[in-house]
Amino acid sequence: DRAAGALVGLAAGDALGAGYEFESVVPDPPRMIGGGLGGWDPGEWTDDTQMAVCIAEVTASGSVDLAAIGGQFLYWYGGHPPDVGNQTRAVLGAYRSGDDLTAIAAAHYERNPRNAAGNGSLMRTAPVALAHLGDDQAIAGAAMAVSVLTHGDPLAGEACVLWCIAIDRAVREGRLDGVTDGLDLLPAPARDRWTRLLEVAETTEPESFTANGFVVTALQAAYSAIVHTPIPNDDMPCVHLQRSLERAVRIGNDTDTVAAIAGQLLGARWGASAVPIKWRAMLHGWPGYRSRDLSRLAILTARGGEPDAATGWPGAEHLVPFYRERDGASGRIVALPDDPGVRIGDAASVSEASGSDVVLSLCRMGWSDVPEGVEHHETWLIDVAGAEHNPNLEFMLRDLASAIAGWRDEGRPVLVHCVRAESRTPTVAAAYLCDRFGLSGSDALARVREVLPGARPNAGFRSALERIWP
Repeated sequence: DRAAGALVGLAAGDALGAGYEFESVVPDPPRMIGGGLGGWDPGEWTDDTQMAVCIAEVTASGSVDLAAIGGQFLYWYGGHPPDVGNQTRAVLGAYRSGDDLTAIAAAHYERNPRNAAGNGSLMRTAPVALAHLGDDQAIAGAAMAVSVLTHGDPLAGEACVLWCIAIDRAVREGRLDGVTDGLDLLPAPARDRWTRLLEVAETTEPESFTANGFVVTALQAAYSAIVHTPIPNDDMPCVHLQRSLERAVRIGNDTDTVAAIAGQLLGARWGASAVPIKWRAMLHGWPGYRSRDLSRLAILTARGGEPDAATGWPGAEHLVPFYRERDGASGRIVALPDDPGVRIGDAASVSEASGSDVVLSLCRMGWSDVPEGVEHHETWLIDVAGAEHNPNLEFMLRDLASAIAGWRDEGRPVLVHCVRAESRTPTVAAAYLCDRFGLSGSDALARVREVLPGARPNAGFRSALERIWP
């Protein structure tokens, strides 16, 4: 979840800030309104995520192949994207067949020593961290090497090293302060300089960092927004992700990039499950991807390009046959009491998904399991009672219940399912009844059992329902 969050969080921040780029006054809270310099659709990501996808398409195969990444950048640029950073445009636009991108970027830096440290390599760096989790030296080397493909100034590469180490610590250790762990990987003069710069970010309000097209100020702006947004001391600390991204956008100026930088670290810490599903439902962009594609790229990258040995996930075309054989998924599907527009079932029930506008999967699914034309969202609840397995459980139950209610308000029929429809599905169905009709958790679960008598959520799920909706 945290590995997927590094890319989904990047895209969420990017799309949230896209409509306010270079504006000095941003509403509170900002919304995914679209527009901006690229004339984006609401929820569409910009060049920040597009270039990260270029990297991730390569790292998802198990390597950080610089030639392949450079080729992806050139392929993307050749499609005439509607918005490209000035420095990236200067380097990619100067390419001629057989040229070395790194050499072009270095030459650009030599000609423009005061104007070659833009934020364009920092905004896309998350896949590099995911490709080498647990290996600081490999992370640092790859972060610098990928940065200098377009940004010859060492400042840009140093920023990428620090941010990639921070992402590594967030994914592996659940920390937001790992940026300082990367200082020892920098040369002594750079280490001293960045120590001071990070201290300024930690002690200065984010609204001070408005000149954030510069890589240093962009990193400071993103880090300051994270540090100065309080983490709630309750059962939903992960809302820190949403609040921090909103604050990053409100800094103004290069809003999409600052929020994309922040989103990489926030998603790596709190997980893709902390990105509101209404945001994930809106996210889309070049090359025709949605948030689920970003999760796939991130997970394959973190796994060294290796899918799950038993199922082929996250790249498998079909998992329903596996669930039929292993778990006895039979295709049972029933209408939810009080709202027959919500149907609940097991994994094989997706064969009936053509009667629904939206399918909400609470388990891993194949890419072709759900019929074409049906909006599909995959979010993972782990069917184990311990809180450590679902650290965002309260947020997820509230978020999913609210999302289902929103779809129903639009008149859209919804199918909710997990593998066996015994624990996860009845829990989320009950959460929806609580949110929609004001039932208590125990009463809502009793209503679900009227049509799904085999429902037996684990103790952790039952406790959460009763705690949230007493």
